[in-house]
Amino acid sequence: MARTTSRDAQALFHSLRSAYAATPTSLKIIDLYVGFAVFTAMIQVVYMAIVGSFPFNSFLSGVLSCVGTAVLAGK
Repeated sequence: MARTTSRDAQALFHSLRSAYAATPTSLKIIDLYVGFAVFTAMIQVVYMAIVGSFPFNSFLSGVLSCVGTAVLAGK
């Protein structure tokens, strides 16, 4: 059972990698931009969890602007 699952996962990753290799460079740049926006939002959430959320409006606007940018760039 574990062998077939491992083989299926390897086949899935291989097919995804080969399909992504055929993606145009301009779309890869957009993917990087969306990933950076999501990463920035996650850093803000972690910072809020560690330090606190005193100016909650600032936190909310920062996270929502990152998520909105990622959503709009992904369309």
